[in-house]
This record gives sequence, C-alpha cells and structure tokens, in this order.
Amino acid sequence: MFRRSAPVFVVALALLLPGMAAANPALVVDADSGRVLHAEDATRSWYPASLTKLMTTYVVLSAIREGRVTGDTPLLYTAAAQAQPASKMGFPVNTILTVDNALKILMVKSANDVAVTLAEGVGGSVPAFVDEMNRTARGLGMTQSRFRNPNGWHDPEQVTSARDMAILGRALYRDFPRSASLYKIAALQLGNRTIRGHNALLTRFPGADGMKTGFTCPSGFNLVASAQRGKRHLIVVVLGHASANERTERAAALLEAGFGKWTFWRTGQEVATLPVVNGAAPNLRAEVCERKAAPAAVGEVEDDGRHMVEARSQNAALSGLVTSNYAAEPKQLLLPPAPVVPVPIFLGPNPNGKPEYIALADKLAPVAAAPAVPEPKPKKAAPKPKKTDAKKPAAAKPKTEQKKQPEKKAQAQQKPAAQKAAKPAPPPPAPKPKPN
Repeated sequence: MFRRSAPVFVVALALLLPGMAAANPALVVDADSGRVLHAEDATRSWYPASLTKLMTTYVVLSAIREGRVTGDTPLLYTAAAQAQPASKMGFPVNTILTVDNALKILMVKSANDVAVTLAEGVGGSVPAFVDEMNRTARGLGMTQSRFRNPNGWHDPEQVTSARDMAILGRALYRDFPRSASLYKIAALQLGNRTIRGHNALLTRFPGADGMKTGFTCPSGFNLVASAQRGKRHLIVVVLGHASANERTERAAALLEAGFGKWTFWRTGQEVATLPVVNGAAPNLRAEVCERKAAPAAVGEVEDDGRHMVEARSQNAALSGLVTSNYAAEPKQLLLPPAPVVPVPIFLGPNPNGKPEYIALADKLAPVAAAPAVPEPKPKKAAPKPKKTDAKKPAAAKPKTEQKKQPEKKAQAQQKPAAQKAAKPAPPPPAPKPKPN
C-alpha cells in the first residue's frame, strides 16, 4: 500500500508546495500506533552522529528499570572520558556525576565525554556497553543500526536509518513514560554556568516536547523530534541537512503537515515494515563542511534562531496544505523563542541521597568526593632581630638559610670579646714607699 501511496503523496506535495520535497531522509510517524504518515528515503543507511545518544539513554534507562543502577548512582569521570573530542564538558578527572545528572547533560549538551562516563559506569566498560547497545537495537527491531561507540563520534561502521531512529524514539516514550521529561529540557544550570540545548523546536514550535539533535560533517545536521497536540503524538526524523536552521524548518513543516487533515498523509503502514534500501551511507563532508567554515565535529552549533524568524516564506508554505479547501492561510510555524527556565544540576554525589551512594562516591574518587576542608591560616612571621651598630665582617654569600644561623651566632659571640679587647689596659699601681 505504501509503495502506491508514497509517489502520490510526493507528487501532490510537490504541486502544492514547490521546493518542499527534499532528497534528505525524512519520516513522520504516529508515536502511539507506529503508523507512517510520510516517508522519504526512510530506510536509506545514514551515519547517526549524536542521535546515537538516544540509544545510550535507552540502555541506561533499561539498567535503571532492571535495578542495576539508580538515578543517584555515582559515576566516575575518568581520563578516558576527558580525552573524548568535543562537544564535551571537560570536567577534571575523578569528578563524580550521578546517573540522573549525566543523562540530563547527555540530552542537553550532547556531551561525548559524559556518554563515555555513562558507558563505563553502567556497562563496566565502553566495549561492554556498546555490545548492549547493539543487542538492544536488535531487540527493538532496529535492523539497520550498528553501533561502535556510545556518543556518535564518526565511525564508518556506525550506521542507522530514519526508520530505526523513529522506532527508537517510539520505544523511549513507550517503555519509559516517566522519563519523558528528560527529552524536553531546553537548558541546564550548573553553578553559574547555563548550558543551552540545540533543539530549537522546544521553544519555538507549538506542541514540541522533546528528543535529540545530532551533527557530524559526514552525517550533516539531524534531528529526532516529538510533538503533541491534543491526543495526537507525532515523531519526525530528518537527516542530512546543511545547517541547524534547515533541519529545524524541515522538521517543523513536516510536523505541521502531520497534524493536518489530508488523508494522503495516512498510509496505514507500520514503521517497522518499511522496505529496506541497501547501500552505503553517504559522506556529506564536502557538502556540509568543506564548502564553508566547518562547525566543531560532533559538537552542535549554537544558533540564535533569527534566521528562522525571518524565513517566513518557507515557514508559511505548508499552511495551505493543512487547512480546509486548500486555502492558503499564511502561518508562521516557528515562533520567537519562549523564555527558558534552566533545570539545575550539580557535581558530586546527591547530598540528599542514600548514605551508601555517598560512601561509594568517596570510594570511587576520595579526593573528588571528600567535603571541602578550609585551608589553614598562614602562620605569623617571626620578628626580625634588631640591627646592631657593629659592622658585620665581609663573608661569602651562604648557600642555604641553615648556614646563616650558625654564622650569626658566632658573630654574636665574637662581638663582646672584640669589644673587651678594644678597651685600654688599666695603668699599673703606684709603687709603695719603702720603710726607713
């Protein structure tokens, strides 16, 4: 059925909305039923970049559900984590993080070092954790995904597809509904530092409620996004865009159409049954990074969103599709950013957590976990000896301070003797007169 309906959809969409149809993989599914609303190259192999961290999160949440760890379990930030490339937090080695705070940093900052910290702490080692990622992917039906690391740093053998990412997004909401708020955090507060996320839909698209961005030069700018309006919950996946703005606009347009009324959006096909397209993942480095100044590897590019506010032509293009009788009613899909209240996080063990977790944190990193001890006050300097009038004899400069003390003592002893020797001798007594 999908093979027949998809071309009809693309043709109709191209006629109604010139320029909207794109060569990049795109997929819109109903999160509750898994029904496909729209698909373009949805099973084409692709490098996942930081979308990998959604699978990292699924494995960690599974470990929490199984009782292997809790949100308060302390994790040790190791030298291996610190050595990861950006985007990262760059904490000092032996810093302690709780699982809960690490997951929040993973979703908002997309920190590669924290992904390794979670992998080491939950899986015992990075290779063991990656093995669990692959077993979990197979269990979810993500037949096109292969993982080689927990953070998405580019590896030619680490691949996925829009279909597999939609399957994973649905599974996160379905299997861990209590953790849904994790994907909607727009900013974190760590001390005086505010850490902002990269998913612009969260503060700009009505109904957007989460998921994850990703970027590498070979993969381009990617996004798995979720939005809810009324009783409808949609998940969109867009891959391989040339900028953060472009991927955000594309996702907003697809979501808006997905919330529309037209029947050719509803193919009836379940996402897991989409036919697989064989072939290697394309490398977009030349198109995305070499034609302009390259952004920082996996690290996302901060964006103030002004371009999206000004791009009214693209934002308004889809509104004719989602209104009755094909009426062209201009509508701005991306609004000015809404105010954000950062979610507070902290380093170290949870001070209100169980004593055994505080003890474990101290065992993992005694220096990092120990309470701060005030530095001792500096001792007062000893009073300097009073100067004397006698001139000190010239002497070679002493090599150490220890040699100065005996010399000063000897000089002090010599001084009275010298003064005594300097006094004139008393005159001899007058001779006594001899008796007659």
